[in-house]
Amino acid sequence: MPELPEVEIARRQLESWLSGRRIVAARAPKSRVLRTQSPLRFAQLKGRRLQEIDRVGKWMLLKFDGGEGLISHLGMTGKWIRRRKGEQPASHVRATIELSDGHAVDYRDPRLFGLLLRGKVEQLRRLPSFSGLGPDPLPGIDADRLHAALKRTRRSLKEALMDQRVLAGLGNIYVSESLHRAALDPRRLGTSLSRAETDRLVEAIGDSLRHAMSEEESDEPITYVEEGGDNFFLVYDRAGQPCKTCRTPIARIVQGGRSTYYCPRCQPRRPAKAARR
Repeated sequence: MPELPEVEIARRQLESWLSGRRIVAARAPKSRVLRTQSPLRFAQLKGRRLQEIDRVGKWMLLKFDGGEGLISHLGMTGKWIRRRKGEQPASHVRATIELSDGHAVDYRDPRLFGLLLRGKVEQLRRLPSFSGLGPDPLPGIDADRLHAALKRTRRSLKEALMDQRVLAGLGNIYVSESLHRAALDPRRLGTSLSRAETDRLVEAIGDSLRHAMSEEESDEPITYVEEGGDNFFLVYDRAGQPCKTCRTPIARIVQGGRSTYYCPRCQPRRPAKAARR
């Protein structure tokens, strides 16, 4: 499913597809993706031109001329795809933007957990779901801030890092990958981390995100692992397979209702102790 790297790739693709083109038609049949907004609200994108796309974590804010905006969250199965106008659209298309260059950009979402929300840019920025996000880790992570946030929680590292108020954009996949790269057991409490371990975690998160983007970025829409895409991850969805480092079978546990994958040898469990500065 889409997390920060996949959404950043989608942002870059959308920006390249839409920039400089006028929207000649916009359609979105009534569905859960629009929440309470009407299809007419989406259709009012007609005539607009994209200026830029901001991204924080898994959220994109498309900014058009006239101060108009569109929030896009891909949910579990959403993706933006491009086709020539006149070509048969894919299944499960929930919205379509037709452009002056002869292309159409479709939002496809089989499970309807995504979101498309129209409004003025400044109003959209103030929505709690957007304004309440923590810092985006892609430009770089403030290790002092992260260490302080983890010291304040008695949740497990896995659950704390899944909290979008701590860092925006990490989900089940990249939290598992980052903890593995940092050699940290996902069950350890946030309060147990030393500052040196936090520094190691910061580096591991950056490495995990950069690796994913180098593997996934292309001109074509991403095929998610759940859809049968290549699994280039170190531990995610590899339960029972040998660890690429030590050959110990990868373990799977459930935390907060979500699967966690880790190597019992590379990520040893230690007694939870108060973190040292």
